[in-house]
Amino acid sequence: MKKYVIGASVWLLSLGLGLAQSVPTQPGLATLPLNQAIQLALQNNKGIKLADSRTQAAESRLQETKDRSLPQANASLAYSRYSLTGPFSMGQGSDGKALLSIPAGAFNATIGGATISKEVFGGFAEKSAELSADLLAKATQLDAQRNRSELIYTVTDAYYNIVKLLRSTRVIDQSISQFDEKEREAQNLLKEGVVTSNEVLKIQLQKNNLRLSRLQVEKARQTALYNFSLLVGLPDGQEVMVDTVLANPVAVAEPLSSFMTQAIQGRPEVRANALREQSAVAMLRNTKSVMYPHLGVSLGYNYINPSARLIPEANSFVSAWSLGAGLSYNIGSLYNLKGKLHSAQNAIDQANLQGQQQTDQIRSEVVTAYNNYQLALEQQNVIGTAVGQAQENYRLTESRFRNGLVGSTDLLEANSFLLQAQLNAINATVDAQLAYQRLLKATGNNLN
Repeated sequence: MKKYVIGASVWLLSLGLGLAQSVPTQPGLATLPLNQAIQLALQNNKGIKLADSRTQAAESRLQETKDRSLPQANASLAYSRYSLTGPFSMGQGSDGKALLSIPAGAFNATIGGATISKEVFGGFAEKSAELSADLLAKATQLDAQRNRSELIYTVTDAYYNIVKLLRSTRVIDQSISQFDEKEREAQNLLKEGVVTSNEVLKIQLQKNNLRLSRLQVEKARQTALYNFSLLVGLPDGQEVMVDTVLANPVAVAEPLSSFMTQAIQGRPEVRANALREQSAVAMLRNTKSVMYPHLGVSLGYNYINPSARLIPEANSFVSAWSLGAGLSYNIGSLYNLKGKLHSAQNAIDQANLQGQQQTDQIRSEVVTAYNNYQLALEQQNVIGTAVGQAQENYRLTESRFRNGLVGSTDLLEANSFLLQAQLNAINATVDAQLAYQRLLKATGNNLN
């Protein structure tokens, strides 16, 4: 009998300490459904906000790339005053006069200009850079979806574990109440001489063990409330109540191959990695762009005004329009580009290998989730039968105990079997729900 008492106590202790994301229920509190808890977490979770900020940063980098492909425009305006401290002369002619002379004095000069230039052909550098940035921005958006999928499962797991804890607590409380009744019956039987005082002590001992486990679970609930509030973004001290009614999930009719296909096509990280591989290909093309001639055109306007006026008088300045085209070629690209090309190709190869490795991991995850879900459904049927057997065994043992045919050891053992079967039934129901959610997450469908 002792091993059953200890086994039940240890199980309850592990349940209470292991569920760090549980929430207590109190009368008068509004029930928080699972879908609302998920929405709160998606709105308030700091990790999701950080992922969204990364997406915005990637979109900003895409815009920067687009901006660099626009025509470049420059304008300038400068004023200078030149003062000569004395006359200046150079050389001497046959007539004795200086060949070049500048008299003493000062003069002003205002020079302005504007230029617009655009690279018409740069070896596809602009187009490939913009394509690469666009693909990376989309990949970052898919990364944010993956983070949302992880958070949805985390909240769901916490919510269902809360249900497991609360429903188990009710079973424990019911068992404690039954032990109160059994203790009163044993006391009466002791007075009649049917049982010994040792039999009564055994009942009291197991009842106290259950109370100890109940206290430990209660303390875990207090910690769990705070952790769950952090997870979904509730204010400190705000308590919530979860819906403890769970419907049994239906058996999955689709074959494993169908879930495998859904995962390969729907998982955000698979699609993100494919985009990163395409981005690496675009960057290779960008690296090769220096191997092509570059053609650019420009349009400019300049004027020189020999005065201090910003707007000169008519016919007192010199102005000119200019239209030009230039062709350049980086001869060094013929021999100094091998390292860059190798790095760009290596990035493509790495993205491809990461995609293959990722696919293998996802296949394994789907197979594991699918088989675990099937196992959870089968366990529910087996445990359901075990509960009925434990209830019948307890009923017969209790009847024999009242008639003095068996001692408290047999009664406590039957009660331990029943309690364990009831707790197993709760676990099986909740675990089946979690197994189904893991299958949805493995296939990328828990975002739908």
